Amino acid sequence: MFYKQKQNNIISYIKENVTLWFFYLRNIEFMENIEPLVIISEAIATIQDKEDLFQTIHDRLKQWYNFQLNGIINIEPETKECRIFWTGTGIPVELLTELNNSMEFKYQQLSLEPFSFDMDNPRIKRVPVVTSQPNLPPEMKRAAQIISLQQISELLYIPLLNRGQLQGFLILAFRESGSVPDDQLPLLASIGNLIAGAVINTRNYEEIAQREQLNKFQLDFTNKILAVINQPDVFLHLAYELNLQVEFELLNLVVISNTFEANLEISYLKNKQGEFKYFRIPDGIKLNRFELESYENLVQTKQKVVRLGRNEINLLPEKRENILNITNFEIASGMYIPLKSDQDGEIILFLASSHENSFSQLEIELLQHLVPQLQLILENYYAFAEINSLRSQLEQEKQSLLKEMSEKNQGDNFIAQSEAMVKVLRRVKQVAPIDTTVLIEGETGVGKELIASALHNNSTRSDGPLVKVNCAALPAQLIESELFGHEKGSFTGATDRRIGKFELANGGTIFLDEIGELPIELQSKLLRVIQEKEFERIGGHSVIRSDVRILAATNRNLEKEVEVGRFRSDLFYRLNVFLIEIPPLRQRRTDIPGFVGFFTSKYCRRIGKPAMQVRESDLLKLMEYQWPGNIRELEHTIERAIVISQGPYLDLSDFRPASHLVKTENQLIRFKSLKDLEAEHILQALELTSGRVSGEKGAAKLLGINGKTLDSKMRKLGIRREILVKIETPHGIED
Repeated sequence: MFYKQKQNNIISYIKENVTLWFFYLRNIEFMENIEPLVIISEAIATIQDKEDLFQTIHDRLKQWYNFQLNGIINIEPETKECRIFWTGTGIPVELLTELNNSMEFKYQQLSLEPFSFDMDNPRIKRVPVVTSQPNLPPEMKRAAQIISLQQISELLYIPLLNRGQLQGFLILAFRESGSVPDDQLPLLASIGNLIAGAVINTRNYEEIAQREQLNKFQLDFTNKILAVINQPDVFLHLAYELNLQVEFELLNLVVISNTFEANLEISYLKNKQGEFKYFRIPDGIKLNRFELESYENLVQTKQKVVRLGRNEINLLPEKRENILNITNFEIASGMYIPLKSDQDGEIILFLASSHENSFSQLEIELLQHLVPQLQLILENYYAFAEINSLRSQLEQEKQSLLKEMSEKNQGDNFIAQSEAMVKVLRRVKQVAPIDTTVLIEGETGVGKELIASALHNNSTRSDGPLVKVNCAALPAQLIESELFGHEKGSFTGATDRRIGKFELANGGTIFLDEIGELPIELQSKLLRVIQEKEFERIGGHSVIRSDVRILAATNRNLEKEVEVGRFRSDLFYRLNVFLIEIPPLRQRRTDIPGFVGFFTSKYCRRIGKPAMQVRESDLLKLMEYQWPGNIRELEHTIERAIVISQGPYLDLSDFRPASHLVKTENQLIRFKSLKDLEAEHILQALELTSGRVSGEKGAAKLLGINGKTLDSKMRKLGIRREILVKIETPHGIED
């Protein structure tokens, strides 16, 4: 009984301990499986750099598995591009570097031979390494050779899954097949899932870092280029700044106009020393509109960065060959970056390299983000160029106007050979320094505005403004607003306050040209300004004082305008304080040669032609013309002649004045003297009075002179008292 009980106790003890033993043995197995997971998890949990992550994975896995190479296939979630990152201590560094530089391929390649992965349900897979891989993609053949040289016999592919999404594969390369038994594969699958989460974390960290770096680069890049945007070599700076981030050798900025012609604005090529040098592509090999459309059809995109491989570059073989001949540079890959595409034309930035594998996906993304900055830079560049052009143009116009006005306003430069014009200049000199209102009369085109400028420039107000108003050029309803200004909302369309000409001319001179055209209702307001030196804006309630000198000009006879009621007499007397009458050109013919010389020199210089001479016969023709348009007509005649002239002499073949406006030699021959005209007039009077000289019905009475005076004149002129008497007969009239 005792032994039986003891036996039962022993059996019970053994059972209990066996259970504990089996539990202990199972825990040992679990601990052995969990240890790599814990160690790897702790090691990779906080790693942010991808290369550090892959090296750490290699070092930790090496504790449990005897592999020679470790690789990770990283699958980009958006582009589905694949890249293998290799690590290993038993392989020469140069071969490892070559492996990492060559292993890029498409996602779909993993489903083809020799991999044949089920991409929808990926599992751990053993892939034997053979020396001949006929189905291997070209980009992987060099990598296969390197792996074979390391005597690798088997590659173990472990999928990296995160929440069921494939992130890539972990690759372990062994020299002996079956180095990892099948019962270890579940552990490797768990390790793969841990690595997948870490890959996503490093990818997120990398994306954040890249975004921060990109934002900083965009800001620095924009600031650097905008700092030199106004310099001639701005595109050279652009080439250097872009080349810091993207490796290329040729920068081309192409401008395509809508006239089916390409204008290659700038080209820079990098030499062997790494310096960009400007070169000019001949016109014959610039892109034309047809070729541009070929590129557009190829890339089928707008405002995007497109990589062009050798096949796309070969689309224009003649262009490539010509560029090669000129620069000894053969384009193997390029970046096509449209920066502008609208009705005005297109602008394309083209970067090129002599290497086929240039322009990585990262560089493409970088350039894609730079497109707005590049557009901004170009807009600013052309804006600065336009501003500079306008500034230069305005400065040239200013200098030209100052020179022209200086020539016009200096008394020595007035054309005044005639006595009539000398008298005018004498009156200008008399009245210019005195603050007196001046009325300038003369036909259209005689130079009334020039006289007004001379009066202002030689007055005490020459430092103040000279404001000119053409009363004939403004609608009647706008003249008051133009002269006196208006307040906002004072009438329909008055959206802003307007300062009138009288207010602008304060402290200077106002020149009212064609004053005779001023409406009668405004003449009273003008009279008040002249008398009181004050006015109100339209819609305004405050009185504005303006200290101006008034110069007025007209081609009308204001005295006659007053008589017919078209001009206020009180305003006429206020304006007609000092009258300057400018004679028409037909009354100052001796000034014509001087004007011809002045205008010929002026327009030859302006048009860019050499100085011309005037034939004497043409000059006589100009002097015989009556010039109804006066100096303005003469100026336009000379300008037109210079435009059509080809030789050293002024071509006046287009000058064909009407015959009634030309003084001819025949007219001079037929022109009668006062003596002849007086004799004819007396004879006509004697004929009407039947030869009677004095008395109530005599010729003296008819002529309005004394009979004795008439008798004396007749003796002087040789007129006898006898006259012919006409007698009417049946056969006609006989003397």
